[in-house]
Amino acid sequence: MQSNTKYQLSKKGSWRRWVLLSMLIAFLGINGAGLYIGNIIYKETSVLHSHLNETNGRLKQILENGKQENKWEDITIVSRFGYPLSATYIPNPQATDKTLIFLHGFTESRAVGLNYLDIYLNYGFNLLLIDLRAHGESGGNSVTWGNYEKYDLDQWVDWVGNRFPKGMIGVHGISMGAATALMHAELNEANKRVAFYIADSSYSDFESLLTLQMEQRLNLPGKVLTKLLLPYANVVAYFDARFTFRQASPIRSVRNITTPVLYIHGEADKLVPASMSLELYHATKGPRQIYLFANAGHVTAIFNDRYQYGGIVRKFVQAIET
Repeated sequence: MQSNTKYQLSKKGSWRRWVLLSMLIAFLGINGAGLYIGNIIYKETSVLHSHLNETNGRLKQILENGKQENKWEDITIVSRFGYPLSATYIPNPQATDKTLIFLHGFTESRAVGLNYLDIYLNYGFNLLLIDLRAHGESGGNSVTWGNYEKYDLDQWVDWVGNRFPKGMIGVHGISMGAATALMHAELNEANKRVAFYIADSSYSDFESLLTLQMEQRLNLPGKVLTKLLLPYANVVAYFDARFTFRQASPIRSVRNITTPVLYIHGEADKLVPASMSLELYHATKGPRQIYLFANAGHVTAIFNDRYQYGGIVRKFVQAIET
């Protein structure tokens, strides 16, 4: 009888160990697979493609010619995070202390800002075209979708402020550059060194945008799987670069800003929905305007109607100056 009881207890203990071992294997397997996929998501969005430098070759040549013929000046500073930051300063032919800092989008470089050059030169601004972190000639191992980029931008604001202590500073960003500008606007509340921001085709929240893109491009069944995978991508991003996609949320920033913001978006944008700019506009605490271009895609409004685009920008800036 006693040996039978011992046998039953031994059998029960073995069963429990088998269940616990199975649970441990399942736990490790599921989380291992999640981290593997999360690493792919992180690398695809933040590491592998940033230096593709998809900027038009003609623009790059114009930039090089300007440095040789028009005394456009290449500038390099060191980010507070230790990597170099590169930019080109373009002085207005007529002396002015007004300067516009231009921020390009993902996979691009500072040369994209030349598409907007005439708008600001004609309106009496100098331009500072910068390469964002992990783009162009700037350093940094990964794109952080505005998290570290906003602090890098703040250092460029320092640079302009030192050059023109009493001058006017504006920031114009497109796509990821627009989101970076909006996230910087929250930092700007402390001293109001930047007088205005223009955000063309910004996302309101990067994690929401990534969820949408994963569903559309990978044909994932609903939002459940995406929401299960993104936390793993955030874990990988944090351990590799000390940021998370969740932090890249301009809509949280604009709720706290009072510097004027102009939102521009194309209603035919298939990469970042125009509804995201509408969300930002309605959430913005301070003065704001929004213009939607009916037939424009992602950051193409300026090419669809350059005259209207320039007029909207000039009217917005003029209202701030008066």
